[in-house]
Amino acid sequence: MPKTAVRLLQPPTRFFMLIFLLLLAGGAHSADKKLITDDGREVLLNDDGSWEFRNTDRFANTDDGRRVRLKQDGSWHYVKNKAVQATTKTPGPLIKLEKVVIEKHERKALKNTRVKTRTVFYLQLENTTQGKLAAAIKGSDISLIEVKDNNGKNYPVTAIKSGTNGSAAVYAEKSPTILDDAKSMEITLKAGIFGLKKPLTLTERISDFDEINVGDFD
Repeated sequence: MPKTAVRLLQPPTRFFMLIFLLLLAGGAHSADKKLITDDGREVLLNDDGSWEFRNTDRFANTDDGRRVRLKQDGSWHYVKNKAVQATTKTPGPLIKLEKVVIEKHERKALKNTRVKTRTVFYLQLENTTQGKLAAAIKGSDISLIEVKDNNGKNYPVTAIKSGTNGSAAVYAEKSPTILDDAKSMEITLKAGIFGLKKPLTLTERISDFDEINVGDFD
């Protein structure tokens, strides 16, 4: 009876030993790492210190962030798994239009009162520090900012000033009058201003503007 029991245990023991050896082999292979070179080729880094090209295909990203494999035969397809990740890039500033204010300055001349106006766009920039913003504003080119109303009338930008907590104010000459019959205004920040890679246009309805009287324009 004991001999029979030993015979029954031997096959399972050999089976488990085989599984153990396969796991060891798999563990050694899993130590190998995949990466993408600067020119977009897939490379395998072996655990023994050697490396090799996995294939001659290359990789690229679409504008909407999808990964594409470019094959040597001229064909391509989307990569479903995300085992190979693109290089992480530092996000640019997120810019919001907080408010728009029309500043009015009245000056009396004899029996007439002359009114000067200007339009101020208050922007909030996230993902940036106040120090970096101040430096960017100091060296900024105001020609990279355009202000106009919905009828296409332009209002020249005269200055940019740094505020607090990542805020900035953009000043433009004059403001829409009743004769302009404008319903909204927009400010376009062109590529290069505030570190933007692409142009950004922000729009606000004139009915939502604030209006204040000021002693003078500084």
